[in-house]
Amino acid sequence: MEKNKSFFPVFISMEGKHVLMAGGGRVAARRAESLLPFGAKIHVVSPALSEEIKKLRETPEGRERIIWKKDCFQESCLAGMDMVLAATDDEALNHRIAELCRDRKLPVNNASCQADCDFYFPAILREEGLVFGVSSGGEDHRKVRRVCGEIREYFRERNRQL
Repeated sequence: MEKNKSFFPVFISMEGKHVLMAGGGRVAARRAESLLPFGAKIHVVSPALSEEIKKLRETPEGRERIIWKKDCFQESCLAGMDMVLAATDDEALNHRIAELCRDRKLPVNNASCQADCDFYFPAILREEGLVFGVSSGGEDHRKVRRVCGEIREYFRERNRQL
């Protein structure tokens, strides 16, 4: 994949979509936390789970929609998935997962290699029935945090004035 490619912002329904999460660490937990409120079914394949994912699985949403397969990634894990997140601590495995997904025309996000991503996870803000996705294409996380803070402050100030 070509580095510095442009990404088109799009909002899609995740309701009932099957998302494979290869890896059970903190990065995987952040991705799962982003997806849960939007109705995705998250299939985690990992020999172990981080404390963060364990806690997510204890929530009502998590009990219902986070399925854990205590195993290492295998190609057969891709069957029936709508989207894949490669978030293991093995960069070579994440790259292999990305290649397998491309062969199958499955959108993939490789947490260890920006150039291997078909999509990014934006910072997500939900305010007054609106959903904002803020991204710098992985280039400037501080700027994203600042802009998100400014949007939050706008709504707080607006609510104070009402």
